[in-house]
Amino acid sequence: MAELPKLIVIYNPFSGRRKLKDLPQMVINLLADSQYNVLVWPTEKASDVTLLTERAIREKANIVVAAGGDGTINQVAASLVNTGISLGIIPLGSGNGFARHFNIPMNTEKAIQLLRTGHAKEIDTIWINRHCMVNVGGIGFDAHISSLFADNKKRGLQGYVKTIVKQLGYKSEHYKIFQNDRLIWQGPAFMISIANATQWGNNVRVHAGALPDDGLMNLVVLKQFSAIELPRILTNILQGKLHLNKKTKVYTGTDFKIEREREGSVHADGEPLWLGKEININIEPLSLKVLSNE
Repeated sequence: MAELPKLIVIYNPFSGRRKLKDLPQMVINLLADSQYNVLVWPTEKASDVTLLTERAIREKANIVVAAGGDGTINQVAASLVNTGISLGIIPLGSGNGFARHFNIPMNTEKAIQLLRTGHAKEIDTIWINRHCMVNVGGIGFDAHISSLFADNKKRGLQGYVKTIVKQLGYKSEHYKIFQNDRLIWQGPAFMISIANATQWGNNVRVHAGALPDDGLMNLVVLKQFSAIELPRILTNILQGKLHLNKKTKVYTGTDFKIEREREGSVHADGEPLWLGKEININIEPLSLKVLSNE
C-alpha cells in the first residue's frame, strides 16, 4: 500500500490574534478523511519553528503548514525555499498580511479546509542581507515600530495603532539608494518599505500593485514630510494609495543597496533585525511554493 503524502502543521500557540488550545485536534478532525497523513507539531519557544521545519524537510513532508502570524510564516518559509515543498498557512497572527494577500480565510476552520483545495503557486523570495522575506520589509519608521511591537504585550490592531501614535515624532534619516551600483536616490526618508506582496496586515496596503511572482520587488520610499502633510499620508495609507502620494518615490527592480549613516532596525515580515550601515536587498525568483486561494 502506497504511503500517504505527509502534511505537517507547525503550530505557534503564542501568536498574537488568539490562542487556540484545541487547534491540533481541530486540524486532525477536519482533515481526517483527506488524502494526507496529518501531523501537528506545537512549538514551545521561537527557535522551535526553524528546527521543526528542518525536521519536516528531513521527514520528506509534502506540505508544511505555518499556523501562526507573519513571523511564524517567515521562519517556515525561509527553510522551505528551493525545497519544492509547499507552504500552507493557518493565519493566527495580529495582522496576517501575507495570508490576506493570498485570500486565505481568517476563519480558522475555513483556513484548515483550504489545505485540501488550495493550489500551489510559485512566488519570489526577498533576501535582506541574507535574511529571508516573503511579504513586506522595511527600514526607518516601520522597522522602528516592529522592534517596539515585538515587546508589546498588547497585540492586535489596537496595540499596533497605539504604538504608531506614540512614535509619530520619529525623525527621518538620510539614505542613499543604489540600483545596479548606480545611485538612484538620496535624501532624508521617514521610511523605506520593501514590498514583495501588497500589505503590512489588517488590509493596510503598502503597495496595491505588488506581485509576489513577477520577479521584481517594489521599494516604496516615503520622504521626509511636514506635520501638515501627515493627514493626507495617513489617508493614502488607509486607501492603499501610499505609492501615489507626492512624498513617495517607488522603484522597481531585482537588486538594491541602501546606505545609511548608522546601524539600526530593519524588519523582514514584521520580524525585527538589527543591521549595519549597508543593506543589500536581492530577489530569488519563484523560489517558494505557497498554497493559495487567489
